[in-house]
Amino acid sequence: MAAELLASWWAWIVTATLQASALLGAVWIVDRLLRRVAWPPLLACLWWLALARLALPLELSSPWSVTTEVGDSALAAARATPHAGALGALAIAWAAGAMFVVLARAVRRHRVVGALELVDLPPAWCAALERARQLARVRRTPRVAALPGLRGAAVVGVLRPTLLLPANSLRRRPRAADEHALLHELIHVRRRDLWKDELASLACALFWFNPLVWQAASRLHALSELACDRAVAAALGRRARDYRQTLLDAASEWLAPSAAAPRELRAFLGPRALILARLEQLERSATPPALAVRCASALLTALVAACVLPMAPSAPSLREQALAVLAAEQRGELQSCFTLQAAALVLAAETQSPAQSR
Repeated sequence: MAAELLASWWAWIVTATLQASALLGAVWIVDRLLRRVAWPPLLACLWWLALARLALPLELSSPWSVTTEVGDSALAAARATPHAGALGALAIAWAAGAMFVVLARAVRRHRVVGALELVDLPPAWCAALERARQLARVRRTPRVAALPGLRGAAVVGVLRPTLLLPANSLRRRPRAADEHALLHELIHVRRRDLWKDELASLACALFWFNPLVWQAASRLHALSELACDRAVAAALGRRARDYRQTLLDAASEWLAPSAAAPRELRAFLGPRALILARLEQLERSATPPALAVRCASALLTALVAACVLPMAPSAPSLREQALAVLAAEQRGELQSCFTLQAAALVLAAETQSPAQSR
């Protein structure tokens, strides 16, 4: 029983890794070539579809697939199963790595949550938060907490999102930049970006040895920030230029590398390079219509789902299988009597059918 489970695990981990790596590598190239002209939601859609290959059935096939050669190569590599001792050691190493990634993330999250201090907002901040909630079209206002050492607004929590603010900022009245940060974080909640972060972190835990999976998670995080900025600009309308000025001021002040927010947070002030990319995007183009993005994403998803994600070759017909059995018998390969009898019955039934039709 254990040997069968290990063999099944090996077939899954090898095939899924090779198939997904081929797609992730292709998406990385497309991303590098089109990141300055493509809409961030479309690029994110490509990355998510590539990651989806990790969870899809290995036997998934399609008559329109153009990636069956990749699937054949992956299946051939999976058939080279190591001996029992090596296979057991590899399974233990994989499980240990996955547990380490999960526990490390849990410990970091526990430290962040343990340092939170729930606060009652002053009236001016309550009004600013309500205005941001209405612009973001969020139904419920999340609870608010202060986090020591935080430089800007952030949000944490999947089941119960918590809006984080620097403790010293609550001693003054909110500025326009503060309302922009609140709006940005609330749109993260509306877009369910925190749930997406959890899915990406799960993929990183299960395939911790694959750098392309980590690259996908990092790039998806950055693309969600760009998409969130576009949503903020659309919500602000004519005041979108003020939001760009807020990011510009943040970029000029954000000089200390050690001041970055914890990775478990969705922070308004992220890495300096990402802030510059966000500024470039806001300057370069206007926000595209949401309907156009959704239609293009749906079309792209359908195309990739039909022609790229199914990598397994189509199952051969019964006649092809029967002919393969007889050919193997003629080459001297041992075949069971039941297999030979089934192949003969299939071929006999096919020869009788044309005769009966006449």
